[in-house]
Amino acid sequence: MANQQAYFNVWKHRKRLNKVVFSYADSFIVSLFLERGKLSYADHWIEIEPGTVVFTNPVQPSAWEPETNEASEKGYSCKFNHAFIRSEEWGFLLNTPLLDLTQQQTIYLNQEALESIKCLFEQLLEAYESNDGMKDELMHSFMHLIIYKAMRGKQEHPYKVQHNAAQRTVELFLLLLDRQFPVNYPQEKLEVRSANDYAQRLSVHVNHLNRVVKQVTGKTTTDIIASRIAKEGVRLLRETQLNVAEIAYALGFEEPASFTAFLKRRTGKGPREVRII
Repeated sequence: MANQQAYFNVWKHRKRLNKVVFSYADSFIVSLFLERGKLSYADHWIEIEPGTVVFTNPVQPSAWEPETNEASEKGYSCKFNHAFIRSEEWGFLLNTPLLDLTQQQTIYLNQEALESIKCLFEQLLEAYESNDGMKDELMHSFMHLIIYKAMRGKQEHPYKVQHNAAQRTVELFLLLLDRQFPVNYPQEKLEVRSANDYAQRLSVHVNHLNRVVKQVTGKTTTDIIASRIAKEGVRLLRETQLNVAEIAYALGFEEPASFTAFLKRRTGKGPREVRII
């Protein structure tokens, strides 16, 4: 992420033709939902009531599905990446549900906090769309205030956790897999490589993940991951000037020989044969 550009966006929720919306890769998201719907994680989902703030972290994929498109007010979201976060902000954010995944990521607001956060989102939208010289400062300030007000405005609400269907678990696994690529070496290397790595990110037991992936796709989790790594290996060989040792390291192999053997098993060709095609 060394060359990552700072990114920030804020928007009002709109009516969608495709209702299911997955969370974004590499983005932190703070959303205020003003409509009823379903928030799915890998192994469970919860019903969201109007007036709920949801914090989303890049390492914890989720999917939002509104119950209907009839609500007059649907809500707001802002998203930003790691590069947008200033060094002095990490201390604050580390103690929020955005970065501390032990905290509750869904907060049902009391009425005072709800009205305050709606107003703050409107002000954030106004700042974002302006040419004010203080625009960047305002975006950071309003984002902090929204998070702070949400954490202080929590109202106890017994969210009902439901077991997730196998299909949704697999969708979130494939979403997380896709997020690992392309690998931008040398700024980054592939860290999430095994079925167990993915199970940990999705907060499910690896046996459960393996079972539902096989059930839905007919393939093993390991085979799907290996196929995607092999595809990335071919891309790096054909589209970059990286040598075999660098590509092996970028994809998490300890030795170039291990990568060569892996590629031959998956494609029937060694690195040199792949590169000259």
